[in-house]
Amino acid sequence: MKLSLIPFLAFATLSATKPTPTAESKVFLCSDSTAAEYGPQTTGIQGFGYYLYPFFTSTFVNRARGGRSTRSFINEGLWTQLLNLTSPGDYVVIEMGHNDGGTPGTGGDVGKDRAVLSGVGEETVVVKNSTGKDEVVRTFGSYLRQMIADLRAIGATPVLSGMVPLMRWNDGNTTLQKTWRFTEYSREVSKTENVLFLNHTAYSVARFQELGYAEAKKMFPNDDTHTNSVGAKVNAESFVTSILCADGPNAASFRETLSKNATEIGYGCLGVA
Repeated sequence: MKLSLIPFLAFATLSATKPTPTAESKVFLCSDSTAAEYGPQTTGIQGFGYYLYPFFTSTFVNRARGGRSTRSFINEGLWTQLLNLTSPGDYVVIEMGHNDGGTPGTGGDVGKDRAVLSGVGEETVVVKNSTGKDEVVRTFGSYLRQMIADLRAIGATPVLSGMVPLMRWNDGNTTLQKTWRFTEYSREVSKTENVLFLNHTAYSVARFQELGYAEAKKMFPNDDTHTNSVGAKVNAESFVTSILCADGPNAASFRETLSKNATEIGYGCLGVA
């Protein structure tokens, strides 16, 4: 499916100014550095959450924090802080995965305490974390289920979202990798827990794929993970498009939190779940 770049170029002039909310419900984003907001002192990177404010009439609250996984977001108290801000009727989008990989308690996880077990089952492993204490580490799916249960207990609506892609190109840099395991884990949990799933991954992949390797790489100045402001706008538009095109529990009511700016993006649905 051919996607026009005209709406993206128009969005380059759209301010990230936070609009006056006209709805009572709030929309929270729980995520990592790919969505976090960075000031001018940060060398050339910006997260997509920075550009989401104009797309909501509901109050949008970006709680994304760099370097966090589902495990560390919970263990560091960031999740409790988010819950304390949440009220019945609010929506909380959980988009994680970039920092959940690795082997808990060993290698690159030492001192970071963020790697989880792969999958969505009930497997656990006991590791010695950076505090010197034993910690029971669970699967990615298990942490997501905890978050879902916590939100439902206070009357908020959980929404799971696939993570934005890394710049991993195949076939001579002609094809951007489409499938990411933590996106698939989120999708699987969304089905078993009857939660709305946003295929942010697919819509971001489609946008970068259309731009092509050379143009897309310019939007990742430091590494294959973190975007500059232009790349963040691409991921913001693809996030909103995934809401517009979502088909699942609470999809229609969640779309009611969007502003007219969302419908002006102008990108079609991909027909993916």
